Amino acid sequence: MTAYRSPLRLFVFGLLGLVLIVASIDVMFGHWISTEPQNTDGVLTTRGQAQQRGDIVWGAVLVGTGTLLLVGGIVELVRRQPQCRVANEGIHLPMGRHEEEVVIPWGDIRSVRLDVDDDEFDGKRRQHLVIEVDDPGRLPEHPHNAMWVGRELHVDGYAWTVDVGEIALAAQGALAHHRRMEEITQMEPPSLTWRTTVAAGAAPATEVDTAESTEATDPPEPHPEESADPSQDEQTSAGEPPIAAEAPEEESMPDDDQGDGA
Repeated sequence: MTAYRSPLRLFVFGLLGLVLIVASIDVMFGHWISTEPQNTDGVLTTRGQAQQRGDIVWGAVLVGTGTLLLVGGIVELVRRQPQCRVANEGIHLPMGRHEEEVVIPWGDIRSVRLDVDDDEFDGKRRQHLVIEVDDPGRLPEHPHNAMWVGRELHVDGYAWTVDVGEIALAAQGALAHHRRMEEITQMEPPSLTWRTTVAAGAAPATEVDTAESTEATDPPEPHPEESADPSQDEQTSAGEPPIAAEAPEEESMPDDDQGDGA
């Protein structure tokens, strides 16, 4: 957000300067409105000569003041220098010796607010942009269009194109954003280390997982009371008595004694 001097005010200053220049010409030479010095048949009297010297002095003052107002108004209208600019890096103010633009970084600013003070020249109530800084020594001691009150810089916002209250709100928002960004950059990244707590007497999770995986891979062992023959299980479940397994016939072995007797 940028605030300039009011172009209407600059135009009025230039117009007033032009009027003063015309008035100075009238006082010194023309006398269209002003009274001519006292004279007799075109010859200045002693009093008339004194009046003429006074007219020349007043005319010089008027022409000098009018020239300053006219030239200053035209230059300001053409140049259009910002009187206050709120940017990402800070607040820009033309407070140098020759109205050079000076930047007050956000890191050096404590607070920004709007205040209404009495003007020290005309006593009128004017709005001021009050900027509290950490170290006033880094800034010009005699700023243009502003004054120091301790650590606070009171900038006169008279005849700005943007209301001073809006400038103060924009500066407060930018200052809060700068502080949030500083907190984010200084924040430590979260730790990626996982911590597990095992109660006393409990088996470690790795042993339990290993045992479960072993049980899942090994085939189940048959129960000792269960029969190895599946047919017997089916007959038993149907209510039929189990069929006894036939014993294998023993092969008769030749009698060694009989053979020896033969």
